[in-house]
Amino acid sequence: MGLMKRGLITAAGLVLAVALAEGFEPMYEREPIRYHETEPDTVVTRLFASAEPGGPLASGSDRDILEALLEALDVPVESQVLVFSKTSAQNARISPRTPRAIYFSDDVYVGWAGGGEIELVSFDERLGMVFHLVRLTRREADELPTLVRERSCLNCHAGASNRNFPGLMIRSVHAGESGQPLFHAGTFHTRQNSPIEERWGGWYVTGSVTGRSHMGNSLAREAADGEVTLEPMAEGDATTLSGLFDIEPYLRTESDVVALMTLEHQVGVHNALVRANLTTRATEHRDREMKMAFGESPDAPLSETNRGILENLADLVLREMLYVDEVELPGEVTGGSAFQAAFESGPGQNPDGASLRDFRLYQRLMQYRCSHLIYSDAFAHLPDSIRTLILEKLHGILTEPASHPEFGHLGARERKRIHSILWETMPDLPSVWRDRGSKSGP
Repeated sequence: MGLMKRGLITAAGLVLAVALAEGFEPMYEREPIRYHETEPDTVVTRLFASAEPGGPLASGSDRDILEALLEALDVPVESQVLVFSKTSAQNARISPRTPRAIYFSDDVYVGWAGGGEIELVSFDERLGMVFHLVRLTRREADELPTLVRERSCLNCHAGASNRNFPGLMIRSVHAGESGQPLFHAGTFHTRQNSPIEERWGGWYVTGSVTGRSHMGNSLAREAADGEVTLEPMAEGDATTLSGLFDIEPYLRTESDVVALMTLEHQVGVHNALVRANLTTRATEHRDREMKMAFGESPDAPLSETNRGILENLADLVLREMLYVDEVELPGEVTGGSAFQAAFESGPGQNPDGASLRDFRLYQRLMQYRCSHLIYSDAFAHLPDSIRTLILEKLHGILTEPASHPEFGHLGARERKRIHSILWETMPDLPSVWRDRGSKSGP
């Protein structure tokens, strides 16, 4: 008994020593993730690995390469939004006269500053979000530009605002005439629950939100007494950016308000999915290590504590995906038709043509408040344990609303429609959907 007891204490001490040693590293740099030690495998790395010298990614102007890259990655050019604040690694190239363009799909984010590099963010199922630069400024004519994994991005993108996970962020700032933020005037991390009045400082915006003003299309001015005010660059709501700066180098003349709001929703959901992915992998790894240290089967069910961690992660994801904290709008959102058409043509339509991509644009963004990112790579490649748990909880929310009052913003008709769409379009639903679900919904 004494030897066994000493063995258990030794094992526990070893686990504690390892935990203390790892405590000085971010979670994503430890086992089993090893973020920077692991070679990423994403749609971006696979594209560049298969690209041919002299092909579309290696020829033409920087703009030509940007267009070819968007096409190859299936990122709609209609998603273009423009930010003129100096809140990027390429600050020297960004100003109100030369804004940075951002494009996005369900799985990839692309940034481009004229005369600079192309920034790419894509998803790896083991690592979460991975950041790369396409080195346009150092390429030789007719040669494929170098794809570089950019470590410095995590200085901001894995900071406290992202709970120390590698993720995405959108900021609203008081941007001066050069694009430099006046940080002492206040900044905002924009999410789907952000008031419209706090959004889009340092961004161009085409379209409008009825009954609400915003910080877009404005420059910050500081008076002698230190008071900061926003001065619009144009009167009224903009439908095009022509005339505000030289729009000719850009692929579109818009920075669509609906695209901006969709981007803000996606960033919140993707960050929740990355956190759920990496934390689940780390939790399951730690659980196995503890079991082995104490001579238990590593295949035994998760401990109650670790199961609780996964439960909390599933709730976090579902709150983002089901728009729990979405700001209520007083009226309509009016944007251009190009982005809406491109977005709504994406995957997930049922035989009747209904989809989680259907916009409402009145009082809220979407017709059916369940995120379209349920079809994304980031969701599909969650560890099986957390993916199943999320889908089981989602089924309960849609079919047993009295047991889930925190999701009471979803009415009976909307829940039924979401259930029906997912039943008809979502692959690999867990058994609870097959046993108790039906095409008619809850």
